[in-house]
Amino acid sequence: VQVGFHRQAITQFLAENAPALEIQPESHQTPLKISYFWEKATAEEIHDLHQALLTAQLPCRVIYSHDVYLDIVPDRAGLGPAVKFLVDELVLAPNQVYIAADSNHAADLYRYGFQGIVVANATPQFKEAMQLRAYFSEKEGAQGLLEGLEHHKFFTRPGKAHQWDLAHEGFERAISSLRRNITPLGFSAASLTDNPLTDEESNYFAVWSRDGIKTGLWSLPLNDTDVTECFRRTLLLLAEHQSPQGQIPANVQIATAVPDYGGIGDIASIDSVLWFVIGSCRYAAHTGDRDFLTHIYPHLKLAMQWLRAHDSNNCGLIEIPESSDWMDLFPRSYNVLYDEVLWYQACCDYAVVSAVLAQKEEADSYDRLQERVRYKILRQFWPTTDKQVNGHFAETQFTIGNAQYLLAQISPFGFSWRCDVYANLLAGLMGLLDPPKMERVFQFLWGVGANSPYPVKCLYPPIQSGASDWKDYIVTNLLNLPEHYHNGGIWPFIGGLWVRFLAQHGRTELAHQQLNALAESCRLGIFEEWEFNEWLHGQTGRPMGKAHQAWSAASDISAYQAVHHDNITADFAPLSAEM
Repeated sequence: VQVGFHRQAITQFLAENAPALEIQPESHQTPLKISYFWEKATAEEIHDLHQALLTAQLPCRVIYSHDVYLDIVPDRAGLGPAVKFLVDELVLAPNQVYIAADSNHAADLYRYGFQGIVVANATPQFKEAMQLRAYFSEKEGAQGLLEGLEHHKFFTRPGKAHQWDLAHEGFERAISSLRRNITPLGFSAASLTDNPLTDEESNYFAVWSRDGIKTGLWSLPLNDTDVTECFRRTLLLLAEHQSPQGQIPANVQIATAVPDYGGIGDIASIDSVLWFVIGSCRYAAHTGDRDFLTHIYPHLKLAMQWLRAHDSNNCGLIEIPESSDWMDLFPRSYNVLYDEVLWYQACCDYAVVSAVLAQKEEADSYDRLQERVRYKILRQFWPTTDKQVNGHFAETQFTIGNAQYLLAQISPFGFSWRCDVYANLLAGLMGLLDPPKMERVFQFLWGVGANSPYPVKCLYPPIQSGASDWKDYIVTNLLNLPEHYHNGGIWPFIGGLWVRFLAQHGRTELAHQQLNALAESCRLGIFEEWEFNEWLHGQTGRPMGKAHQAWSAASDISAYQAVHHDNITADFAPLSAEM
């Protein structure tokens, strides 16, 4: 906490530059707090004082309360960070923490999505600052606290034993939410009747390749006739609109059946094709529908040719244009971990179905390729300090030393050291990581709190304005601000993969615990409970995305089944020729 806090220098600076401040008695001072009297200071004056300290290279926090008390504390100190640390250590969800205050000295407590209470005798400045962050009691002091606790149902909340029921209720409600996305053409990305969609969001009235296929894969173990048939329609619709070159559309409009092959900026959706191959192979394997496989195989062959053409240097990995996968407004390109992991899985699955259909040459070719892709991913994306006998100058990622996770992207010109949480979880579930690497990934994600306040953030750390990889287009529609959307937002569908990663890695008790946290994140809603929102804010945990997002519901279903039934094989278990 004390790192960078220069108490004597701050005291001297304020004595010389802020004579209006009156130092409080020695009994009110501590080594990590400098306290002053400053009557009726305005918000602008407080801001200017803080900026002056920062300009003088004296990092700190400035806390002003009750129109008279000014405290200067270390930049990393405060009630908020302290309580957040304790919450993370105890593995509590934000809705399990109740806070109450009456002045700005505790304002930072209200940043983390806790159950907030503001008592009636709070200062006007504090009430104004809190706005929608808390319940405003009509009573003062302790009575106001009790009123707030009553509002938050503290005295009637079910006990710990009920948490198992919460996960089960989430499972049942996820099935209901999933059904809202069944359309005559296939799965919609989000419920078309539960979201106030604008013209700019008209592409939500579509069957999306990546959304629909993941939704189908994660709901296959339900063995629900309506859901399985909707998955089949999704795959056949996408195959019907495959381009002559082999590209699968990003989406197909439900009203007009018009395909769209690009998104914002008309950039190709590479992962739509990857998921199409994986989803088609695994639908056929799970259902045993040989007629479907025979019909879809020519489309798979053409799709794999289209994908393989993206390996322009014949290294085995495919080159990805910028922002051309599910992170469609995000700066990553060339060899992107997420896409390479899917490419590996597509090669494995396609080799198996080719063997099933007696396409031996095709099967052997892609079986050899998947081994090469696997080797390249582990060698290129997991740097070590070991000497590489065949290394070359462009492999700058090895300057990072021993990695704790697979890097987000690499190119001949550099690499991204950020952790793509989603891609690392996929790599673990798809069998690319051995147990020691699984453990290192777990320890890293657990250590940085990627699952806090809810499971799980998609990226760590988020890109901040001014960082070398920040791009102006990140703020388009204000979607990718730090802790938002693809820039470190929480995605329940990835949370489901996190639960399954824990279960597969043998951390069963923690998997149950995190399944409850996932259910709680799905229970939250913008307008009502159990909205299964698209994404949540990465720090506060409040829902900000579309309601009844199909893949959020489907991933919760697969996570529940993985923890309680241990029979989830549709999406990640290796396929065999005996399918």
